[in-house]
Amino acid sequence: MGKGAFDENHPLAVGMLGMHGTAYANFAVSECDLLIAVGARFDDRVTGKLDEFASHAKVIHIDIDPAEVGKNRTPEVPIVGDVRQVLTDLLRRDLEDGIPADPTQTQAWLNRIERWREDYPLVVPSYPDSIAPQEVIVELSRQAPDAYYTTDVGQHQMWAAQFLKNGPRRWVSSAGLGTMGFGMPAAMGVKVALPDEQVICVSGDSSFQMNLQELGTLAQYGINVKTVILNNGWQGMVRQWQQAFYGERYSSSNMEVGMPDFVILAQAFGIKGMIVTERDHLEGAIAEMLAHDGPVLMDVRVTKDENCYPMVAPGKSNAQMIGLPERPKSRQQLDLIPCSSCGTENLATNNFCPKCGTKI
Repeated sequence: MGKGAFDENHPLAVGMLGMHGTAYANFAVSECDLLIAVGARFDDRVTGKLDEFASHAKVIHIDIDPAEVGKNRTPEVPIVGDVRQVLTDLLRRDLEDGIPADPTQTQAWLNRIERWREDYPLVVPSYPDSIAPQEVIVELSRQAPDAYYTTDVGQHQMWAAQFLKNGPRRWVSSAGLGTMGFGMPAAMGVKVALPDEQVICVSGDSSFQMNLQELGTLAQYGINVKTVILNNGWQGMVRQWQQAFYGERYSSSNMEVGMPDFVILAQAFGIKGMIVTERDHLEGAIAEMLAHDGPVLMDVRVTKDENCYPMVAPGKSNAQMIGLPERPKSRQQLDLIPCSSCGTENLATNNFCPKCGTKI
């Protein structure tokens, strides 16, 4: 839920943490020595295996709700209070105590994070015969960088969280609540509150059908919301889990039979409907959608079996992600250093050994 609390175009932003977070965010939290959690609830989708979450860090937990402090992770410094007031008091105390600012103090740590960025970037695949869903998100972000974005729930939500670089307060999602059907009604609310802003809902073909009747509300009140469906014909995240953890036993997750024609559906409500099936048409179609004076429903047919990576499997720590790009061989050869205690190979001289916990 913290996405949008900090400008993601800032060089210090590392993106989302957790099950489908960036590798560099997960590595940073796994290896940091101090973690300041502001208004966080330490949900299992964020922490991964709880006893290995930030296991080498001291934790300062700030929250207005005392029930959240220590509920999942016991902090060394619990602070119950309004975040705005607490952070203001902390800054004031630093100034009053005359603590000098030393920008070079964390430079080695920032260099390390930057190296993780280079070694484990978020990857946008390119397929010769289909559009990758990540390509759609990147093109949306390029053409509408300052838009307010809402999402439904599933793979499209995670791709949007990964690849959209949102400014403060421009991301609206139900996050871990699993609320399929949230996206379009939320976009309606944003647009009514901020009529002069561009509002885009990123949805999936299954999530969208949870509240498709709200197309009537868009038409009735002329609410200028743009909805983009990443249509792979599946309940995408369900399919990914069935593939990865249930031996490819696909059950009730394919949505192709019974799926409506979204263009005709939009037209039935008096709304502009569009379909994109080829990469060469994607850029122009998005530009046309954004320029249209009124609500638009765009159906983008994307790669059917694309999975959302990186991913932390259930029961694993955040440092044990699957689907990471292979590191450069020169970097691999440079960094493989055995643990002095148990001999396990590690990736860098300032890692902790994952087997015995010894500082390398």
